[in-house]
Amino acid sequence: MSVAGCATGDDAADETPSEAAPGGTESTPEGTEQGRGNELPTASAQERPLVHIPAHQDGMRMVGMAEVGPYMVAMSYTLLHDFWILTGKEKSYVQIEDGQGLHLMATVWDPEYNQRIPLGSPPVEVRDAASGDSVTEKSLWPMLSQQMGPHFGDNVAFPEEGEYTVQLSFDPVSARQLGEYRGRFTDAVDAEFDLLFRTDITNNIRERFVDEAGQAGALEPMETDMQPDGRLADAASLPGEHGGIIESGAAEFVVQVLRRAPAGIDSSGPYLAVSARTPYNQYPLPFMGLRATVANAGEEVREPLKAAIHPELGYHYGAPFPAIAMGDDVTLSVGAPPQVARHRGYQTAFLEFDDTTLTLGDGT
Repeated sequence: MSVAGCATGDDAADETPSEAAPGGTESTPEGTEQGRGNELPTASAQERPLVHIPAHQDGMRMVGMAEVGPYMVAMSYTLLHDFWILTGKEKSYVQIEDGQGLHLMATVWDPEYNQRIPLGSPPVEVRDAASGDSVTEKSLWPMLSQQMGPHFGDNVAFPEEGEYTVQLSFDPVSARQLGEYRGRFTDAVDAEFDLLFRTDITNNIRERFVDEAGQAGALEPMETDMQPDGRLADAASLPGEHGGIIESGAAEFVVQVLRRAPAGIDSSGPYLAVSARTPYNQYPLPFMGLRATVANAGEEVREPLKAAIHPELGYHYGAPFPAIAMGDDVTLSVGAPPQVARHRGYQTAFLEFDDTTLTLGDGT
């Protein structure tokens, strides 16, 4: 058993990215937090940091792994969980409902470069293995938890104990595919897993309460040799010149300048790449509306930064500019916060951002 934290135009930046419109679970406006582990003994909800250590972490069980097309897909589950979903700038709380079920989780990555791949909201169908009858059909939410990192998940109810078949469907990647990723993730694929649902197994999933709950920080990523942990590369390992790091809304924005735009960009000029990530664990923050204004030689150029994936840059936001040089001022503006569901510890973070200016080369 492993421990999983799933317990745990210029106007483009103001739009909610279309691939981040999941469905499936009923939600209620955020109010009193319900469910397991909502007591934070070291800080009240008003006092705790935006990114904080949650009150508990749960174990998880692996269902299986499959190679489908260019992806590796892992399916796992843990206890039912509450979480928060985002629609535009509106946050809603999804509580645990009565009944027997599991919190299903899927992670998807490129096995060649060990990068987690963003795929919107993959539909899932759960069928009775014996009869083939459908039990549940919904779309998994793109999610973020401190130990599972970026993944897809939702609570799924089961009518009774028994054997089930879980089928996941993945659309092509909608983010720009750059460098060696050009044209790699263009087909729709399915992955299928066999799942045994038994209450004696789920009742033995361990839960550990955390003494540091409510303090600034994050649980460590889940340790496994079978799949990447979802962290982005540190700034020193990214290609291009490091321009600095902007902090806003509890997120970190690592700014890189490539002297020549990568393959897949219709430009031979410089390319501004911004890696938006969580503090502590350095997970990507996908499905965000972001734009940049570059002040170069007395002229300002403003461009929407489009989501992209690249073997070395990972998931990032970027755009070509006519000219960029160290010493130029870059202002980042967030129109839509990351459209991902959040588990405890992230539920109040990455929602409100200030326009922030960095002088390239002067940041950390």
